[in-house]
Amino acid sequence: MPYLKAENRGAIEIYYEEQGSGEPVILIGGLTSTIEIWGLTAPVLAERYRVITPDNRGSGRTRLPDDDGVRSFERFADDIRALVDGLDLGRVHLVGASLGGLMVQAFATAHADALGTLSILCSTAGEEHGIPVDREALADLVAGSTQIAAQEQGGHAIDGFTRAIVHPETPTKRPEALEFYTETKQAYPLPPEEIERRQTGGSGDQWDALPHVQAPTLVMTGDADVLVPPENSRILAGRIPNAEFRVIEGGGHIFFLEQPAATNEALLDFFGRNPLRD
Repeated sequence: MPYLKAENRGAIEIYYEEQGSGEPVILIGGLTSTIEIWGLTAPVLAERYRVITPDNRGSGRTRLPDDDGVRSFERFADDIRALVDGLDLGRVHLVGASLGGLMVQAFATAHADALGTLSILCSTAGEEHGIPVDREALADLVAGSTQIAAQEQGGHAIDGFTRAIVHPETPTKRPEALEFYTETKQAYPLPPEEIERRQTGGSGDQWDALPHVQAPTLVMTGDADVLVPPENSRILAGRIPNAEFRVIEGGGHIFFLEQPAATNEALLDFFGRNPLRD
C-alpha cells in the first residue's frame, strides 16, 4: 500500500496511487470524493505524464492517527505540499475539482514555488464573489451520497442527487457516467460527520490573493452545472491573470465523468502548451 507519512500539525499518512511517467500531475477531488473519482481521467493522462491521486485528509484510505477534526483549506493545501515534497516532485501540474478546486487555489497562493500549472474544475472563487452554491442541490448531493454509500436504491434522495450533479440528458444518454460516479461513492464512503467537517472548515476564499497567481491556469466548467453555476468559473478565470476559461458542453457538475474525452483533451492540451520548467 503506497502511504506517505508526513507531519502537518499532527501526523498524517497520505494514501496515494500513481501511474505513468514524465512531468508530475496531481489530481485533487472534492467534498465527497475519493481517488476513485479520477478513474476516467488518470489513465488517459498517464499515457504522457506521471499521475498521482491522493485521498484527501479524512477521505478513503488516508490515515490520521490523532485526528483533530480540522478541515481548513490551509491544512488541505499543506497536505498537498507534504505530498509534493515527500515524493520529491519539484513543481507540478495541479488539478482540483469542486471543493478540491478551492484546495488547489489555497495551494497556489501559499506554495507558488511548487506550482507549475493550475487547473480548477467546477469550482468557485468563494461564496461572496459569485453565484452562491445551490444549497438545495448541495443538500441533495450529501443526502444522495449517503444513501448510495449505504447501497440503498431509489427514492427522492437519489432523484435529487442526480439533478444536482449531472446534465439533464446524462441519465438517458450517458447512464454509464452516472453509474461510474455511483460506484466511486460505494468504494470508500465518507461518513456524514466527515462531510460536515468539510462544509464547516472555512470559506476557502482566496479572492485577494488570486490576482497574484503567476502559474498558467485553466478554469473549466460544465455548461449545465446546477450545484456550482458556470458563471462562478467565469468569474474565477477573470480574477486570475491570463487564465484560460473552458466550458464543456453536455456536462453538469461532474462533467469530467460525463464528457471524459473532451475534458482529458483539454487538460492534455493545456499541460502540453505549458511544460514544467525548473
